[in-house]
Amino acid sequence: MSFITRSASQAPAGTADPALERVFLKSVFAWMFVGLGVTAGIATWFGTNEKLMADLNAKPGWLIGAIIVEFALVLGLSFGINRISAAAATFMFVLYAGVSGVVFAIIIDAYTTASVSMAFAGATGVFGGMALWGWTTKRDLTGLGPVLFGALIGLIVASVVYMFTGGATFNLLIGFAGVIIFTGLTAWDIQKIKQWSANATDEQSARKASIFGALMLYLDFVNLFISLLRIFGGGRS
Repeated sequence: MSFITRSASQAPAGTADPALERVFLKSVFAWMFVGLGVTAGIATWFGTNEKLMADLNAKPGWLIGAIIVEFALVLGLSFGINRISAAAATFMFVLYAGVSGVVFAIIIDAYTTASVSMAFAGATGVFGGMALWGWTTKRDLTGLGPVLFGALIGLIVASVVYMFTGGATFNLLIGFAGVIIFTGLTAWDIQKIKQWSANATDEQSARKASIFGALMLYLDFVNLFISLLRIFGGGRS
């Protein structure tokens, strides 16, 4: 799976009470952890079922179909978040996390347990550190957005090229580039989400904003994990 597409759209900036910001951020992280939990649960269920894994590996069309569904759900949430209900946004996010679990079961199956553990620990540390910095820094990170999204487009193109060309060095370069890009996006997204709390004027808008924020942070974390997995390597022999 290559890096997942995300929207560059932003909500209008605002100023919220610090207490409301904390409550909103807790909601965002709660939904993010729900998504990660669903993904981990599905990936574990598939990964421990030898028959299911054999069927998935024997029929690559399932993987391609799952990735297409992932893209469709992310795009649907990105461009339709203002038109759909909070319940629909929640359903799409949880469905996306579930489909991602199937994809991750296939990805993780190609790596050793040690490599997966190191990548997960590294992603957790980097994500946590940058999320904290993005929340507490007084520096305006708005200007980083266009640069990071331009780099992300280049990374996606490079990932597609890698699918056809391969190459250990190329794969390593994509991994390092991904870590840099998603490290920056984590801080940028946190600061943007912090501003959103001022615009969540009712329960429906607050719920949708928290779901979309959770999706962005989920994507930052899982793509950090994938990038580090490329770096640590450790494929099964």
